[in-house]
Amino acid sequence: MQTARNLKEYKKDVQGALDNDFLREAMDKFAVAYRTSRANAFAGMDVDGLVSEIAAAKDQAIQQMDALYAEFKTNAEKIGIHVHLAATAEEANRIIADIARQTNSKKIVKSKSMTAEETLLNHHLEARGLEVTETDLGEWIIQLRHEGPSHMVMPAIHLSRYQVADLFTDVTGKAQDSEIERLVKVARRELRQKYIEADMGITGANFAIADTGTIGLTTNEGNARLVTTLPRVHVALVGLDKLMPTIHDALRINRVLPKNATGQAITSYVTWITGPNAFAAAENGRKEMHIVFLDNGRRAIAKDPVFSQILRCVRCGACANVCPVYRMVGGHQYGHIFTSGPSG
Repeated sequence: MQTARNLKEYKKDVQGALDNDFLREAMDKFAVAYRTSRANAFAGMDVDGLVSEIAAAKDQAIQQMDALYAEFKTNAEKIGIHVHLAATAEEANRIIADIARQTNSKKIVKSKSMTAEETLLNHHLEARGLEVTETDLGEWIIQLRHEGPSHMVMPAIHLSRYQVADLFTDVTGKAQDSEIERLVKVARRELRQKYIEADMGITGANFAIADTGTIGLTTNEGNARLVTTLPRVHVALVGLDKLMPTIHDALRINRVLPKNATGQAITSYVTWITGPNAFAAAENGRKEMHIVFLDNGRRAIAKDPVFSQILRCVRCGACANVCPVYRMVGGHQYGHIFTSGPSG
C-alpha cells in the first residue's frame, strides 16, 4: 500500500510541475539559450576528442583511486593539512561535527558543495546546535525555503525573482524590490556579517591533485574564497572520484566544465589551495585545514567494469540542461538530490 500511495503522490507532484507555467517557461528558455551558449563556447574546438581524452584520464584515475588517495594524504599532511577518509555519508558528517566540536566552532559558512548535499551535512550539523549558512546565492535562497537544489549548478533556477523578493522581504522584515541587482545586494548585505562571524568554512572541491595535495574550486560568485580565507578553520568535503594525478589533468577537465555547465569559456573564479593559509589570530599564524574524502560507495563502483563510467561525471549539470523531462518538470520531481551522476 505504501508503494501505491507514494506513486500517487509522485504523480501529483509531477502534475503540479506540469501545471506550473513559470517553471515550464523558465526551463524552456534556459534549454534553448543553453544550446547556443555552449556551441559558442566550444567553437573551433575538437569537442569529441577532448571529451574522449578526459574520459580516458578519469578512467585511469578511477582505477588508481586508492593509490591517488594515499599520495594525496602524504603530500597534504607534509604541508599541514589534516586528511580524513569517511567510508559512509554518516561517518563524513560525524568527522566534520567532531572537527567543529574540537575547534569550538559554533558558526559555519558554506560554499556550494554537492557532496554535502549527498550526505545531508547541514541537517547533521544543525541537529547538533551549530549555525550553518549557505553563501552561494542560489543555495542560500533554497536554504531559506527549506528545500533542496533543483539543479547541480543553478540550484534555484526553478524560482522567479518575485518569489525571491517575497522571501527576502520575510527574511529582512522590509519590503524588497524584485529587481535582480537589488536582490543580489540584499543577499550580499545579509551574508557579509556571516563571513566575519564564522568560526569554520566548509567547501567541496572540483579537483584534488595528488602530487601536490592541492584542491581546486571553480565558482562564479567568489563566495568560496571568502569561505576558505576568513574563518579560522577550513574543511573541504571531497568525493574520492575528484582525485587526479596532476594539475594538468584538472586543467584539462576545467576546459570543458564551465563550457558544459553554463556556456562560459571559464568561470569567474578558479581557486587553488595548497595548504592552510595565513591566519594572524592563530598561535602558529596559520589556519586549521581539514580535507574529508568520501567513499560512500565510490570504491565499489570503481571496480565495476560497466558502472564505473558514472565516476567520469565532472558535475557540469549538462545532462539536465538537455533532458526533455527536466525541461518540462525541473529537478525536484526526480525523487533524489540530483538528477544524475554521483553527487560528490
